[in-house]
Amino acid sequence: MKQVNWGIIGVGSVCEVKSAPAMYKTPNSTVISVMRRDAEKAKDYAHRHHIPEWTTNADEIINHPDINAVYIATPPKYHKAYALKVAEAGKACYIEKPMAITHQECVEIEKAFKEKNLPLFIAYYRTCLPNFLKAKELIDNGTIGTLLNVQINLTKPLDVVDENYVKNNWRVNPKMAGDGYFYDLGSHQINILEFLIGSIDHVQGLAINQSKIHKSNDVVAANILFKNNVIGSCFWAFNNSISTRRDELIINGTKGNIKLACFNDNPVLLTMADGSQQVFEINYPEHVQQPLITSIVNDLINNTNHTYSTGKIGAKTNYWIEQISGLLSS
Repeated sequence: MKQVNWGIIGVGSVCEVKSAPAMYKTPNSTVISVMRRDAEKAKDYAHRHHIPEWTTNADEIINHPDINAVYIATPPKYHKAYALKVAEAGKACYIEKPMAITHQECVEIEKAFKEKNLPLFIAYYRTCLPNFLKAKELIDNGTIGTLLNVQINLTKPLDVVDENYVKNNWRVNPKMAGDGYFYDLGSHQINILEFLIGSIDHVQGLAINQSKIHKSNDVVAANILFKNNVIGSCFWAFNNSISTRRDELIINGTKGNIKLACFNDNPVLLTMADGSQQVFEINYPEHVQQPLITSIVNDLINNTNHTYSTGKIGAKTNYWIEQISGLLSS
C-alpha cells in the first residue's frame, strides 16, 4: 500500500491526544472516518480533528472502500468481535491494549489474521518511547553489567484514580475490561519488561479485591522468572493514599542500576556501583503513540514487520497478566 487510510472504532479519550492525531500527522497516513455510538460525540470529534467522515456504525468503518487499516479503540470487551470482522474484511488492524479480555480471545484474533496473512498490531507503544529505548540501550551495551533483578512498584490513590470511579469507569468493570487497572496499566508494564529484560519463563501471582468498592482486584503482586534467570518482583495497588503514590521501574545489574517511571517522562536515572550518577532528561512526544504508529505506517507501506507490538506479542502479554491475576480463560 502507498497510503495508510485509517478508520477508527471508538473515538473516546485515548483518541484525543495519545493516538489518533498521530495517524493524521504521520506522513503517508490519514484518518478517513471515525465511529462512536453517540452520534453527537462522533460528529464533534470528527469536526474538531478535521476528519471528513463519521458514523455510529462500526461496520461502516470496517467495510469502507477507502479504509485499509482499522484502529479498534473500544473497551476490551468489544475487541474480539470487531477484530474478527476486520480480518474478514481483509484489512490491517491496530488494537488498543490489552488485546482482549482473555488470552483465548487473543489467540482467536491472532489466528484469524495469520490465516489471511494480514498485519495485526497492538498498542503497546512504550517499546518505541525514547526513555525506554534509552534504558534498553544501557542494558544492551553492558553499562549496568549482567542483569540480576528488576522491580516494579505502581501505587495509585483510590480517590484520584478516576472521576466517578465506580459508576462510570469501565476499566474497573471485569465484564468490560478484565481485571481493572492491573489489566489496563499492568499489561503495559509486563509488556515492557519482556522488551527490556527478555522473555518470561514463569510467574507466581497474587491478586485480591481489598477495597471491595468494585468487582475488580485492586492489589496485585507477582514474582517473575525470566528465561535469562533474571528475577522480577512487582507490586500494584490502586487503593492507596496520596502519600504513597509511586511509579517506578528499577533494573539492577552487576555494575549499576537504572531507575525510571512507566507512566510519565521523569528522567532516566543511571547509578553506577561507585555511586556516580547520570541523569537522562527525555521528554515524551506530544502524542505518545506516535513513534509506534509511525513504525506501523512504515511497516504497512514497505511490507516489513519490525515492530515490537504484534498480535503475537499482545497475546503473550495477555497470557502473563492472566496467569498473575488468576483470571484464567475457561
